[in-house]
Amino acid sequence: MKLSSWKSDDHGRADYNGAPWSFRHALSHGQPVIFPRWGLVDVGITLVVTLVITLVFTVAQIAFHIDPMNGWGLIGSATAQWLGLVGWPIIAARRKGNGARIDYGLVAFREQIRFAVLAGVLSLLAAGLVASVLTQFTGPIQSVAGDLALKQSGIPMVFFALMIVFGAPIVEEIAFRGLLFGALCKAGVAPIATVFITAAAFAGFHFEAQRFPVLFAIGLLLGEVRRRTGSTLASIVTHMVNNAPGAIAILLAPFTSLW
Repeated sequence: MKLSSWKSDDHGRADYNGAPWSFRHALSHGQPVIFPRWGLVDVGITLVVTLVITLVFTVAQIAFHIDPMNGWGLIGSATAQWLGLVGWPIIAARRKGNGARIDYGLVAFREQIRFAVLAGVLSLLAAGLVASVLTQFTGPIQSVAGDLALKQSGIPMVFFALMIVFGAPIVEEIAFRGLLFGALCKAGVAPIATVFITAAAFAGFHFEAQRFPVLFAIGLLLGEVRRRTGSTLASIVTHMVNNAPGAIAILLAPFTSLW
């Protein structure tokens, strides 16, 4: 299929500006789809559910004398947080729309994937450029996730690295470029503005003030991939490419100390 077949001005009308390619494709081909009823309220519910699940799980870990920031306790903490972050968006799409695949654009063609991989490489370059400028003013930039990962060992370390390169991109993109992006567009926010808003939300969600500009730059590219392709799956691929070098560095860290 040619690249033009998934550009935003093809496949006729869309019921809202910024709708994912999969939704517009279904409409233009007469498939039985409904206008999604999920929106910004569900974004709020997602945040509340995520906070509650994380809090309850952390309290339970402490009660059983499990360190939530180390070993399997860390793996459990991250997984618990993700249950809310991705769980409610999927439930909302299923109950109030056409399912996550159509409503969030969890489909992609080969051309979109190639574009996503290229964008992932560009995101690494952009992040490196922003980081190099920041270090001139703030000194070395620390990554909370990276620091935690380097303190792990054995199987938990491997699991954490895999979560960084696979789990985090899937969960975060469904939440930010799936639910939040779509909810803002359905509320009438221009797709370009939505790219910036979701990038800011994505960067802020990590609670790393020093790295906010770096994460914001990455978020802009992730949002632009979603806007240009209409595919959240494409932004997931971009996110995976961006996270891959860090995950590889974590896996190689025990060996580099021997050199």
